[in-house]
Amino acid sequence: MELKAVSSSIDDVLRLRRKYVIPRFQREFSWDKDELIELFDDLIENIIVKDGQMLANDYFVGSLVLVGDDDDTTKIERFVVDGQQRLTTFTVAFAVLAQKFKDLNETTLSEITHLNVLGKDNDGVSYEKLVNENPKPFFQKRIQSKNIDFKIKPTTQEEKRLLYAYNFFDKQLSKESLLESIREHNCYKGELNYIDALKAFRDQILKCKVIYVTVKSFDDAYTIFEVLNAKGKDLTPVDIIKNSIFSILTDQVPIDTADEKWKFAKNEIKKCNSVEYNTFYRHYWISKYCLSTSRNLVKNFEKHIKKDIESYSKFIDDLADAASDYSKIVVSNANDWKQPEELSTFTTLSSLNIFNVTQVRVFLLGLFDAKKRNVITHKNYRKILNYLEHFHFIFTAVCSSRPSGLERRYSFYARKLRHCNTKEDSERCINDLITDLSESLPEYNVFESAFKNIVYTSIEEKDKKLVQYILKKIETYYSTPELKPNSFTIEHIMPESSNRTKIGMIGNLLPLGDKINSNIQDKDFKIKLTKYKESQYVTVRKFIEEYRDTEEWTEELIQKRTIDLAKILYENIIEG
Repeated sequence: MELKAVSSSIDDVLRLRRKYVIPRFQREFSWDKDELIELFDDLIENIIVKDGQMLANDYFVGSLVLVGDDDDTTKIERFVVDGQQRLTTFTVAFAVLAQKFKDLNETTLSEITHLNVLGKDNDGVSYEKLVNENPKPFFQKRIQSKNIDFKIKPTTQEEKRLLYAYNFFDKQLSKESLLESIREHNCYKGELNYIDALKAFRDQILKCKVIYVTVKSFDDAYTIFEVLNAKGKDLTPVDIIKNSIFSILTDQVPIDTADEKWKFAKNEIKKCNSVEYNTFYRHYWISKYCLSTSRNLVKNFEKHIKKDIESYSKFIDDLADAASDYSKIVVSNANDWKQPEELSTFTTLSSLNIFNVTQVRVFLLGLFDAKKRNVITHKNYRKILNYLEHFHFIFTAVCSSRPSGLERRYSFYARKLRHCNTKEDSERCINDLITDLSESLPEYNVFESAFKNIVYTSIEEKDKKLVQYILKKIETYYSTPELKPNSFTIEHIMPESSNRTKIGMIGNLLPLGDKINSNIQDKDFKIKLTKYKESQYVTVRKFIEEYRDTEEWTEELIQKRTIDLAKILYENIIEG
């Protein structure tokens, strides 16, 4: 490996006619509050107040590793492989400082300071010192521009972190805050000039020392990128894997296909609310290749994926497709399942999300792959989805059983299903999984005991979605296949106003149209029975038929009906 390493300052780095380019394989800007506070405090601590003057001092902040030939003076681009987080943060800080000087009508100071953000070539044409395409145009318009567009809003997590960094420095560099910080760190009680304080903070950044390292190739960059990450967040396995992929898939003409695919996958996972991209990646990996801890993902990637253009291209294509499937699994949307035969898939996915079960996503990725390859019949496809819903309703939603070993089993059967080439093979795989899971299904007495603890009242609403699911399933069980329950309100047969202990139990609840429900509320039980006759729900009609001769609705009857419904739900896999 050929490299050059010299001691340099940020001032030296930014005075060079250079464009510091964040490569495609680099991770996003990831610094947040903790890193920003640490850097700010370090900078402030190095500003010394002497006789009322504020003086900057040398302060080592780590390494700056670049790809480029420093012997070639015709090319001004240098690719940043280490030091991105600090270089980006310094750019944000300079932008804030320039704006502060501008607000104080210190035009010359503002212009000079802003040269650390936007340089000028030999013809006087401005260029960005730090080039980052990922948060474009937000970074350029909201941070780097001399005339900042304060109205532009962040749309990605990276852009939100960049805006947070800008607002952090904007607050810390306000007159009151900055002067107080400098006085506090120097135990100085005298007067300080605000403009001089801003200049001192600017100069302190410029006096920061780095080890300035340049290498000529991205092969060397990959090695350095994997090892060096001074004073920043640790690289995740996915960061390193991305770097490995992009070091091989370097073709960017006519379009940067690898980058487009990677961005597509990340954007799909961003739809998944709180799911981290690293979580998706691991689920995908163990669904297709081998069981792996997060720590071993890099090692397993290098072991299973051949390091060449064809293999990496296929891997990133498959990853993007899996991300699309994963987002449909996590965020169930009826628009993704528009065909009549697909509606039941949407119902099952919605149910699994109500149960808040995540391990099953590993198997579902393999199941969707089998369906795309047409190696599973629709009957078996529905069979396993129905079983998974039924299993997790009992195992997860009602019994809150420990999921130990589930992920390992789902990984095994997902990989087994991906290797099936015929519908007969996939049927055996599906049946084996059902047999395997059935051994972990809680006994009925455990289910019944837990089922009695599910309650819904206007005060206790944590189980509301589960209760709605249960009532809908009971209605579906009683209905003909052509009739499916739609939206309904939850009726308490024994009114909540009675304040009895069992009013929230399933046995005291019915699905009911809003109009009927609002008209009966706290009526007597016999009056309610008469009004219930207006309902079209089969569950309500069954209730009327069974209890039409009952004079009073009691807690004993609530308990008995709860147990009766528990048996139905435990013993029957209900079409969704």
